[in-house]
Amino acid sequence: MIERRRHGARPQATGRGETAAAVNGARKLIPLLLAGIVFGALVAVIKGQEAGVRDALGNTSAPWMLVPFLAGTRYRTVWKAALVGLATTLAAFFGFYVAEAAILDLGPHPWYTDLQLTLGSGRLYEKWGLLSGTAYGALGGIWVSRRLVIAPIAVGLAFIFEPLVVFLLTRTEVWGGGEFLRYRWLWVAEILSGLAAIALVVARTPARTQTS
Repeated sequence: MIERRRHGARPQATGRGETAAAVNGARKLIPLLLAGIVFGALVAVIKGQEAGVRDALGNTSAPWMLVPFLAGTRYRTVWKAALVGLATTLAAFFGFYVAEAAILDLGPHPWYTDLQLTLGSGRLYEKWGLLSGTAYGALGGIWVSRRLVIAPIAVGLAFIFEPLVVFLLTRTEVWGGGEFLRYRWLWVAEILSGLAAIALVVARTPARTQTS
């Protein structure tokens, strides 16, 4: 009788374990998604309504690589980190477009019409965001699990090469480029930030883990 009771209790114990794992997973994921939403909303606030330096700063893309990368560092399994990177990027897009609907003067429309106008308005950003969110989320997982220095270096490279990418996209008329290239101090500061981040990571990473 005792053995039967023990065997009968195993499925219940397993179910409790799965429930606890799901709850812990949600507790881990929800703050990351909320952080993504807040990040996107803050970018929209910085960008504002008018053209100028705020518009140029709000249109920078490299900071968006930090969102999935940092989220990915919360997961040691690379494929989970990649999915979380994608999810937090989508959350950031959602926060950005919702805030844009409130900030931009899109005419005498109800709020839900403004939201429809902003959601999906940056399709080029969204396509690249799906790729970059997944890739940089995976890099975050690689960094936390294997300590490969190339992972955070990739984040720094995003800052370093964004001015060149914007220049090429502008010249080929794929994208207008906004006000970014107009402010030399802005893209110089972005390049220097990327270089400084890479130098800091390399300096603080033991040599044996940089290539292992």
